[in-house]
Amino acid sequence: MPKSWRGFYAAAGLLFVSGEMSRNGRDREYAPVVDALAPVLYNLPPRIIAIDGRPGCGKTTLGRFLAWWLNVSLIETDLFLFEGEGRYRYREEEIGRIIDFRIRAERSVIVEGVTVLRRFAATNRDADFLVYVENASSPRLRPEYEVQFKEYETEFKPRPRADFTLALDH
Repeated sequence: MPKSWRGFYAAAGLLFVSGEMSRNGRDREYAPVVDALAPVLYNLPPRIIAIDGRPGCGKTTLGRFLAWWLNVSLIETDLFLFEGEGRYRYREEEIGRIIDFRIRAERSVIVEGVTVLRRFAATNRDADFLVYVENASSPRLRPEYEVQFKEYETEFKPRPRADFTLALDH
């Protein structure tokens, strides 16, 4: 780890033992993402971090860990889902307002959710850093949802666009 990052970690109250995080059971699993985000967040203007991946792959767990570890806000887009006109929709304007508020307050924010890049496109925003989570143990989707997710992957290409890909297996 470059010495310049140590100041970032120390300012956030993070502990290291032999260069590794030493505070939580998920440390070793999520350490690569923390290390990738440190130079993105350290001493820079506020950033928008996105976490994308298939349903059930661990996006929310990762987002909650990173929000806690890095002391930034987390927007879980699933909390902005509502049913209307016979289908589910996102309250994208509300998501956009929260992102804007955090950035105006000069605070970085993590936005996580299935098809998160679609949420950004709908609100004319883009992520400064995209984490894509893969998990061999993710639940299989029903056929109609699999088709929708494949269409999303074809249109938005979240995996190839990712700045960092985290492979999980649990």
